[in-house]
Amino acid sequence: MTETIPPAGGRLDRTRLIASDIDGTILSYADSHGGRVTERTVAAFRAAAASGVRVVLVTGRPVRWIRPVADALGDLGTVICSNGAVVYDLAEDRLLRQDPLSASALFEVKDRLLELDPEAAFSAETLEAFHLEEGFTQDSLFFEEDRLRAAGVTSDMLHLGPLDETLGRHDAGVASGSAAGRPADRVVKLLVKTTAMDPDAFLETVRDHVGHLVTVTHSAPGVSLLELSAPGVDKASALRRMADEAAVAREEVIAFGDMPNDVAMLEWAGTSWAVGSAHPLARDAAGHLAGTCDDDGVAEVLEDLLAGGEGCSDACRVDCENLAETGETGRRRHGATSA
Repeated sequence: MTETIPPAGGRLDRTRLIASDIDGTILSYADSHGGRVTERTVAAFRAAAASGVRVVLVTGRPVRWIRPVADALGDLGTVICSNGAVVYDLAEDRLLRQDPLSASALFEVKDRLLELDPEAAFSAETLEAFHLEEGFTQDSLFFEEDRLRAAGVTSDMLHLGPLDETLGRHDAGVASGSAAGRPADRVVKLLVKTTAMDPDAFLETVRDHVGHLVTVTHSAPGVSLLELSAPGVDKASALRRMADEAAVAREEVIAFGDMPNDVAMLEWAGTSWAVGSAHPLARDAAGHLAGTCDDDGVAEVLEDLLAGGEGCSDACRVDCENLAETGETGRRRHGATSA
């Protein structure tokens, strides 16, 4: 039976679904290992949910890393993880959908990227484990012992070694997609890291080389680390499917984000905000600009919406004034919906 979300009453009567990224949007990168969302942000999201609006977290994080944040914000139910590749019901602890990469595409992409940079390091994510090559965790904050412990990651979830070996590239006699088959058939996200070029150049180069085989995006500020998903899988596709199933129009959806992996979601949602600390691609994709993550920019927007406003923060007003002075008109403004 299809779930139908009732329209919210009162001051958010034009919004029925709020979708938000986590890291860098409502949770400072400095606090991401512990999931310590500020009291102001928690209060704003809980008030929005209490008004009748559905709140959904849409993140690049795997399911196992999302629960501390979800618990802080309240009973959220369904979440979208792994950049749209996984949809999970936290309340029932139940997988609703996963869209893994095909094993053949995964290994073809890996081989092509090694031609670009023979020193590139890879990781692969399944629902059960992380598969990590030597060098991938170097200088990575997310794989420090305290962060793994906070996220509930245990040693048996970490499979170290070349992906060709740990994913079973050359294993024969296993059924593709079977839970008992090789891990390569269950990878929801392939990650690649380089030191040969800066993050934006790496993103553009990899999209040019393998963008026809996988969805390529980036979410780690200052790190040349890319995340690759099955073709057509991203935050926007999963959010759009959720909205369709609940009979929610895109004009009734608002979204918040900060990085290139949020761009498609920010463009699709009827109204969207990038936080002031966002990547330029996310700022350009969003209809509005919020305050920075560290200044509780999303909470400020939600508070204004709950008070009957349009969610235009101080940062957004300054941004509008700057755009007016320069004559720039390309960005969608103040509640305009995308075509």
